[in-house]
Amino acid sequence: MPFRLLILIALLCTTLCSHAETPLRLSPQMERADLLPHTAWLRDPTGAMTVAQAQASSSWHPSTGRLNEGFTHDAIWLRIQIDRPVEAPPLWILEFNNGDLADLRVYERSANGIWREHQAGEDIPQRDWDLAYRVPLFRLDLKEPGPHTYWVRITSRCSLSAQVRLWRPQSFDAGALRESMAYGWLFGAYATIFIFHLFFWRWAHEEVSRWYACYVANGLCQMILTFGHFQWWTGMPGWLCDKVLAVLICSAIWIGINMCVLFMGLQWHMPRTARALTRLSACLSVVFGLLAVGVNYATGVAPAQLSILALIIVLVAIAIRLCKQGHRQAFYFLLAFGIYFIAIVVRILRNFTVLPPNFVTDNGFQIGAIIHMLVMSITITQRHNTLKQKKLEAQTEALLAKNEYAAALESEVDARTASLVTEIERRKTLEDELRQALIHEQLARQEQRDFVAMVSHEFRTPLSIIDISAQRLIASSTVAADIMWERCKNIRQAVQRMTALMNEFLSMDRIEDDLRALALTNVDPRLLLQRVVDELHQQRIRIVCAHLPPRFCCDAELLRIAIHNLLSNAIRNAPAETDIRLSAVGLENGIVIEVADQGKHIPADELPRLFQKYFRGRAAKSSAGTGLGLYLVMRIVKQHHGQITVVSEPGLGNTFSLSLPDQSGSSPQ
Repeated sequence: MPFRLLILIALLCTTLCSHAETPLRLSPQMERADLLPHTAWLRDPTGAMTVAQAQASSSWHPSTGRLNEGFTHDAIWLRIQIDRPVEAPPLWILEFNNGDLADLRVYERSANGIWREHQAGEDIPQRDWDLAYRVPLFRLDLKEPGPHTYWVRITSRCSLSAQVRLWRPQSFDAGALRESMAYGWLFGAYATIFIFHLFFWRWAHEEVSRWYACYVANGLCQMILTFGHFQWWTGMPGWLCDKVLAVLICSAIWIGINMCVLFMGLQWHMPRTARALTRLSACLSVVFGLLAVGVNYATGVAPAQLSILALIIVLVAIAIRLCKQGHRQAFYFLLAFGIYFIAIVVRILRNFTVLPPNFVTDNGFQIGAIIHMLVMSITITQRHNTLKQKKLEAQTEALLAKNEYAAALESEVDARTASLVTEIERRKTLEDELRQALIHEQLARQEQRDFVAMVSHEFRTPLSIIDISAQRLIASSTVAADIMWERCKNIRQAVQRMTALMNEFLSMDRIEDDLRALALTNVDPRLLLQRVVDELHQQRIRIVCAHLPPRFCCDAELLRIAIHNLLSNAIRNAPAETDIRLSAVGLENGIVIEVADQGKHIPADELPRLFQKYFRGRAAKSSAGTGLGLYLVMRIVKQHHGQITVVSEPGLGNTFSLSLPDQSGSSPQ
């Protein structure tokens, strides 16, 4: 126990001694000096403290040897003590090597008690700086030998950290020249790698190169803004530069995750994890970017950098797991990104005050990025060459297989060609036989038509004689008139039924012959309607015509059959004491013919089948008929390119409508 207490006391004494504020003593040989070990610091949470108040404050703390306050909104005061002996030069340059500091003010008090203020930082126009440069610089003129005290007030929207150094002017100029050359090489390396991967993506269509080119461009822009070069070149306001830098840092999450996912091939090995990572990174980038732009820099960038640390851990864990499973791309990923991830972690830990600002923490990120980009470029090129070699091997194998397949296919084609020649010859023979059969069939059909025409003519003659004789018997008979009239009526009905049957079958034979065209002629529609009514000898048929043209082009014989069938159908189905209306109306390019009766209502389930061949409704089962009448009407209307409709309402009867266009487009016969 006493031993541990002694160790604790020794550590405490060492700490107190190391934190003691001692002035920096200059010498003629001194070229550059670190001022932080020779400073004291004071925190101003309100940011309203004046230099006189800061000087009089009792809250000064000895320096810890570093300036690293992280993401803070407080104003930080530094008290710098410099002792210049007589032999030391009076002119020196005070440097704060952080281009993201918002406002720096250096105060010195003259012998007469007047405070003199020097200004620099992002929020101060460079024309008001002592020296225009990428980082804040101040010219110190130590005219009088002896101790000099300076008070520095610092505020920052970004992570407040910096190295504070005192330079001889000649040494600073030489160092600035070397630094410019180093940054030129650094920016050139970034630009070269960006152009290389951009062209590599366009040439090889390698998606990893596309995302990596975006990532390199993003990193280059971040670096130019972080080091203060862009502000130095353009004079852009500091608040705007900080918002642009915040958006770049937040968007790097999404770009980097997409690049890593594609590089490791997670979309194939772990598809759900790949989708989850890309969606999560997109959400984080958007949310943190909006916070950084809408609220302030620290509110968005601080959690963004913490999420980057978490995502790095996740990616490394996934890569190690895939390495154990034998995936070479995961090994290449760890090789290319290992050093880079370490550099990112070091930079973020410095921003959160875990590590102090020094050469390693300030420049380790850039050094790691250069090494990473070189290894990454070699790895992507090697990956592309490997894929190209595999593709070449696959093409060679495919070519060999193609040649083998082509040889087998050629022999099969020869065999099938011979078989096809035989088949063609067989089909030619069959075609000749079919052609002869067609000729015979056409001759047979022509003979059938001639026979039907002859039978029709021969049937009509005796039927006409029988009908006329029956009419004369009725007219001349005086004996048993009722009996004679009844018998003659039966004879006439049988004649009319046989005539109707013959007309239906002969008409169907004609319209179903696709080889025969319509026999078009110009007719007077009124005379055509009157002719059909006269044939039926029915006094109850009333003809109504309106706006009919004097000439209508159609197949008059077929149209007569259609109207005749509709009227016959109405006569059979309508009560004997009711009238039948035959109306015709002329239109612009056709006519509409309607047959309306007061017959029985046609059921709704029979309407769709009404025009089918041989179909007869339930109400027509008890009457004579073949089921061909309405079918013939429908076929005749279709041949005239018209339409037929039927409306049946209970208690009102049935109405058949024929819409017929004029056939003047064809040459009338």
